[in-house]
Amino acid sequence: MTDSFDDIIAAARPLIASAPVCDALDEHGFHRQILPASIRPVDDGTVLFGPARTGAYKVIHERIANIYDLEIALVDDLKPGEVCVMATGGNTAIGPWGELLSTRARYLEAAGFLTDGAARDVVAIRAMGFPVFTGALSPADTQYRGMMVEKDTAIRIGEVAIAPGDIIVGDVDGVVVVPRAAALAVLSTAMGKITGERRMRADLEAGMSLAEAFAKHGLL
Repeated sequence: MTDSFDDIIAAARPLIASAPVCDALDEHGFHRQILPASIRPVDDGTVLFGPARTGAYKVIHERIANIYDLEIALVDDLKPGEVCVMATGGNTAIGPWGELLSTRARYLEAAGFLTDGAARDVVAIRAMGFPVFTGALSPADTQYRGMMVEKDTAIRIGEVAIAPGDIIVGDVDGVVVVPRAAALAVLSTAMGKITGERRMRADLEAGMSLAEAFAKHGLL
């Protein structure tokens, strides 16, 4: 087992997947950490992994002069490896993300973006390979629709609470949230499962029956 949080993050990054992390969360007693299935990657080949930086939106219907100030501050303050998470309360009329924010976040070496709202500029985002996970695709700007009103505070997406620093793990299977306080234990367990699954897969490919492989490895 790796000793430190930074070590386990570094070790997990090349291998991480949402399914073994979800299994590890279950094993540690966290059974309600899966984000709504409607949140999907813009590019199915991308993986989202890193500590959350959070923002929360409210609905608006008028034009506001300084509407972008707080979201600009959040994006400009992203650190390498962080995941920008913007919660709209599931309102997909609010589309806080697109090509330009992706470009800035990628320059800052952020790990990706997540929203239960919408995103746009899909072709450009796919071309740059930046991980973006979104509740919908829409050409709409946030102006007249939504405004960020909180930064770096606890938010909620679906039934899952997300605090700054919680670990986001997302891929084509879905997105899970690992509470920061449990991240070392959960990710260490997940890494053990990933190693075990590789060994079990090798046995299955060599002809071992599923029943025998399950009895040997205890995985499925």
